[in-house]
Amino acid sequence: MREKEIILKHFNDISTKYDENNKKLYWKLADDLLWEIIKKYIPRNKSITFLELGAGTGEWAYKILKEFDNTRCVLVDFSDNMLSQAELKLEKFKDRVKIINSDIKNLKLDEQFDIILNIYVLPFFDSADKLIEIVYSHLKSKGISISVGENFYNGLALNILKGNTSEVKNVVEKEIGTLSRYVPQLHFNKIDELEKIHKNHDIMPIFKCGYPVVSLIGVEEALTPNKNTISKILVDNYDYIFNIEMQYIQNEDLCNRGKYICIVGVKI
Repeated sequence: MREKEIILKHFNDISTKYDENNKKLYWKLADDLLWEIIKKYIPRNKSITFLELGAGTGEWAYKILKEFDNTRCVLVDFSDNMLSQAELKLEKFKDRVKIINSDIKNLKLDEQFDIILNIYVLPFFDSADKLIEIVYSHLKSKGISISVGENFYNGLALNILKGNTSEVKNVVEKEIGTLSRYVPQLHFNKIDELEKIHKNHDIMPIFKCGYPVVSLIGVEEALTPNKNTISKILVDNYDYIFNIEMQYIQNEDLCNRGKYICIVGVKI
């Protein structure tokens, strides 16, 4: 089975469970941190249209449409099952939403957008350069791009800690590998390489971060399976840890500590 078919099957299969999984505390922490970043770049004083690539179940679109009534959106994904969930979720916003089933690689829309989101698309996209090229072609001048990928160094560290030597080799040599038997092979990115790609496509980075940077999932499970995991620790300390994370993700020197890496750019 080819990579695209594997990814499509994965997302079709998990479509009805996807949102429930994201409510688990660690994934909630990651999403809450990212939401604080995204909100900063959505103006309230003018109408805007955003494009979300790899929109999935419409989770991010729902957050934006609910909080910012000056927005409308176009959502693109290639999974029928994920988009069916998005249609249900966004029913009350249907006059402000257009949903397109398409492979992002073939996307050529007539419209350009004020904001383009590609959140967790990079791990499932075989060319970061191609993805950012597509972002550029659909972004208005002075428009905002928000890109999120899996951090190369986190993928490398977790596979080393788990003793997955074959995966370590793949990550080092090809920047691809796995983190879980439940998820297809991922493409990992380095923040400096993503910055360079954005600049090459005339999207100037204005903010970058890794997140979460101090509460990392996987280390406890890899080394001390009988002790507390970060998910258990978050139960009684969520707000405290969230505030710590918000403080440290502002420090660009810590980008390479994050599980995920995020770049916000403006088209010049």
